[in-house]
Amino acid sequence: MTKHRRPLINVNDREQQFAKLLTAMGLNEKGPHGEYALKAALEQIELDCQRTVADPSKLLVPKRVRQLRAAIVKVLARHKAAESDTLDSEIELASMQMLNPKADVSTLRALIADNRLERRLAVELSHYIQNIDRWLTANQEGYKKRQVRTVVVEPFLKLMAAYEITTSPRERPRKQIFDALFDWLGVEQKFRPSSANINTIAAELAGAAPKKSKANRRPKK
Repeated sequence: MTKHRRPLINVNDREQQFAKLLTAMGLNEKGPHGEYALKAALEQIELDCQRTVADPSKLLVPKRVRQLRAAIVKVLARHKAAESDTLDSEIELASMQMLNPKADVSTLRALIADNRLERRLAVELSHYIQNIDRWLTANQEGYKKRQVRTVVVEPFLKLMAAYEITTSPRERPRKQIFDALFDWLGVEQKFRPSSANINTIAAELAGAAPKKSKANRRPKK
């Protein structure tokens, strides 16, 4: 099935979307200033987006992790139902017999007693479930939205800051720029951060960035 595959877009439409993005960013006003490097940076954002957001097969979504957890719980239940202590001992004995074919059973059991990790399979899988639970706690809500923030929104805002592309509600609205960006990247509507969220992210990045001194500011052209 291909219901999750990104829809094919006509090349001309893609070019129009990209041109719309550049216009929204005000590059027509800035002229050729750094356009080649900026385009390369935008294409890198597009590539990262395709790898981690647009391609569901490469996305570690909580639903799949929960399915893995459920499968491990079933394995542990079956392990316990199969008299796990006896089963583990017999499996370890068979393993030791392969390594020491001439040793008698009492010697092999003595070696097992000296070297075994008690209920090894159950302990390792139980620890793995605990780690899965920690991951789910951290990533259960809005995982894909956070991917869009990390892979698209933050790099794009930093790119705008690097090229001193400013926004204003009338002349160059930030919402208009990001709508054009998301359209070009093919980000689904339900995974797009709201304008308020984007403004918050921009404020956080601006607060974390070192302020330019007047001596280091790029002269206006």
